[in-house]
Amino acid sequence: MKSGKMEVSTCVVGPVRTNCYMLINQGTKECIIVDPGGNAEGIEARVDKDNLKPVAILLTHGHFDHILAVKDIASAYAIPVYANEEEQEVLLNDSFNLSLDFNGASFTVDASKYLHDGESFMLAGFNIEAIATPGHTKGGMCYYFKDEKVLVTGDTLFRGTVGRTDLPTSNMGQIIHSVCEKLKPVIDDAIVLPGHGESSTMGYERKSNPYLEA
Repeated sequence: MKSGKMEVSTCVVGPVRTNCYMLINQGTKECIIVDPGGNAEGIEARVDKDNLKPVAILLTHGHFDHILAVKDIASAYAIPVYANEEEQEVLLNDSFNLSLDFNGASFTVDASKYLHDGESFMLAGFNIEAIATPGHTKGGMCYYFKDEKVLVTGDTLFRGTVGRTDLPTSNMGQIIHSVCEKLKPVIDDAIVLPGHGESSTMGYERKSNPYLEA
């Protein structure tokens, strides 16, 4: 998938088929790795095959299925890890990140750079806006690449639905506010890259997703 100067490559990883994205600058081959939730060897093989240059890891939230390969990937390429400042407790708590219950072993990771809501920054030649979208977890975060018309939503917004809110630190009222209000500035033709399942567009979600019509 290509949008503007960005190419999006997807690796489906881990026990619950998490979308790990590589957001590639087509001109420089620099890339951002989003939610490496497992299969570090496979991710590294994709990087090597395409001669990519990883510059950072972005985390949409701290659940185990989005973080299990973070340490290996960060170490392999000596790159920083970005997350929402409100998500640190989830990342560092094996009960909150579900690794103890669902992975069968404790796993925690700390980010090297914690972001605040509305913060703008640049990686791999892309301008990025960090949008705090609590609900699935208290520190869920979406990443808006406005120039490329791409929105990375993790488990906040899926095609036709939203993320679960029956887990530690989750809240249904918050996730509805997040998708209806916090994502309001995102244009209709922006591509939505969710944490699981098919991609979508914001326009499709506004017309078809019952939670955005709430």
